[in-house]
Amino acid sequence: MSETARRGPYAKGIAKREQILHEALAAYAESDASGPSLRAIAARVGLSERGLLHYFASRDELLVAILAERDAVDLTLFDHDGPLANLVGQQAHTSKTPGLVRLFLEMAVAAPDKAHAAHDFFARRYVRLRALLKRMVILDNERDGSSKLSDDNAEFAARMLIAASDGLQLQWLLDPSIDMEADLQRMAKLLRS
Repeated sequence: MSETARRGPYAKGIAKREQILHEALAAYAESDASGPSLRAIAARVGLSERGLLHYFASRDELLVAILAERDAVDLTLFDHDGPLANLVGQQAHTSKTPGLVRLFLEMAVAAPDKAHAAHDFFARRYVRLRALLKRMVILDNERDGSSKLSDDNAEFAARMLIAASDGLQLQWLLDPSIDMEADLQRMAKLLRS
């Protein structure tokens, strides 16, 4: 922990921010596709909406921080050296939080604007996710004893899996009968063949 994080109000501010993000994820997990209001999140941590936003530069920064926290939690839920199917299985987890799916899509749409709080988050997220998926695709291919997959094809497979995942999330919000996990598993198999 840095010296700044240990001193007085800084430590309290960091702890409160972590509490807000933890409670926001819990609120999203309990909500429907519309997600919780900022007022509901604020109430969970004993703050007003204005007090809640005191810990973030803007409403959008709070929303992006919620997505970053979700990603951090999700990254702890699977084995990075395991089969790609485990990561694709995250879609089953995603479908339990439709409000977060909607928030993700709303922030993703805003992300191309370089001035938006979501821009840097999504740019970094996609770089990390492409690298992770590329590595997992290559490892799966090696485990299967298949012929060596080129870096270019593994990179392509990673991009297509991300595109499929993002697109399926939107379709799923419109039609919850879609089995995102099964569709992504099928897509992963097609991309490796």
